[in-house]
Amino acid sequence: MIRVNLLPEEERVPEPSISVQVPRAKIWVTLIALGAVLVPIAGVHLMQSVKIASLRADIQAAEVEHRRLQPQIDRINQLMAQREQLNQRLAVIQTLTRERFFSVSLMDEMSALVPNYLWFTKVSEINRGQVEIVGRTFSNLMVAELMRRMEESEMFESVSIVLSERAKDRAVTEGPSVLEFTISATVKP
Repeated sequence: MIRVNLLPEEERVPEPSISVQVPRAKIWVTLIALGAVLVPIAGVHLMQSVKIASLRADIQAAEVEHRRLQPQIDRINQLMAQREQLNQRLAVIQTLTRERFFSVSLMDEMSALVPNYLWFTKVSEINRGQVEIVGRTFSNLMVAELMRRMEESEMFESVSIVLSERAKDRAVTEGPSVLEFTISATVKP
């Protein structure tokens, strides 16, 4: 229904109105800007607080788990130490076994390489992997043959002659002269 007020303006009763006074615009802008800065900071602070609380709870749970598993960890560490000791002992045994057969295999190879009319008087290891062979023969050709055979062998390398001279302990008139020689070589591992 439509209502029309036909009374003159002077006789009309004013309608009640609510009046609100608006503060100045600078204050509103300052409050809005302050709110725009403080609300995100408060949000970030709240999120970080929640994360910190969660991480502290995780740390406490991990510490409880660590205390629960400490006997097993200690036992594993003890077993690892025993294992290391056993590995060291095995390494020593393997080294001794390898070196035990070294001399035997060296002499076996040397005996296979010796040409006729050539004799060894001394075979020695002067350095690790370095051997020196001292011997006697009637000819330089036998020494050259021994060196050739040693170079062809898979056990020796860097074969070189150190000394080759006529023996001084026999008189020339007693028979054929004897040649003394010294050969050095590197033994392959």
